[in-house]
Amino acid sequence: MTKIPARKSVVGIAAGASLLAIAAAPLFAVAASTSTASVGVGINAGVITNLKAAKLPQLISKGDAAIEARITALNSLSTKVQALKNVSGAEKTTIATQVQTNISGLTELKVKLDADTDISTARGDYTTIFGKYRIYALVIPQGTILSAADRVDTIAGLMNTLSAKLQLRIMEAQSAGQNVTTLQAALTSFNAEVSDSTAKAGAATTGIASLMPDGGDKAKASANHDALVAARADIKTSTTDLKSARQNAETIAKALKGMHVTASTTATVTASSSAN
Repeated sequence: MTKIPARKSVVGIAAGASLLAIAAAPLFAVAASTSTASVGVGINAGVITNLKAAKLPQLISKGDAAIEARITALNSLSTKVQALKNVSGAEKTTIATQVQTNISGLTELKVKLDADTDISTARGDYTTIFGKYRIYALVIPQGTILSAADRVDTIAGLMNTLSAKLQLRIMEAQSAGQNVTTLQAALTSFNAEVSDSTAKAGAATTGIASLMPDGGDKAKASANHDALVAARADIKTSTTDLKSARQNAETIAKALKGMHVTASTTATVTASSSAN
């Protein structure tokens, strides 16, 4: 059997790892995008100060703007969640129901606020926007975490495909008389990290999918906060797993590059088509 360099095949593997690296990069910012600073109980001091100082027309205008911003964010979230590929239909339905419930409630609240004729009533309706409808404190973070988990699962799927390619190349190297002990150990770690990433993403999804707005209940708000924090930690771990797996793949590809084994077209990673 003719021995030829595996350069083309290994370059394909390296390209696959590089594209996976690019795909994984946005995930590392998930924790910041769903910061615990957005999760609180009650209304912040700035809102209260503005509330006391505002006149009726100003208050209604501010309330309308706050409601519209939340409805826009909810519609955007609904579109994003329904496009997810690795989230179950039940989880999508749960979020979709929450989104629609909040949109309906905010729409009704806007009608009521716009009809208010005294400042006291308007203030009460205005505070309801922030106290009852936990859009930025709960619903949006839920959607962000679901999206991150979906992304983890997508990248993990690409990495599982890459794992099969790497395993084939390692077997070819072993058949050619190469010592592949280190490479096999690296691939074992790679597979474990990818598996853990999907497990953590699943835990994050399960932990937040069924959360409901606290409606002013401090105990429930605290429980929601804790669940979001735990889910963000799981997403962070899953992205760290993917980063470590990528490093293992690059280590394997680099080692294979120096080995002369029988080239196999089946071992070439079709990285661009997989990424698409």
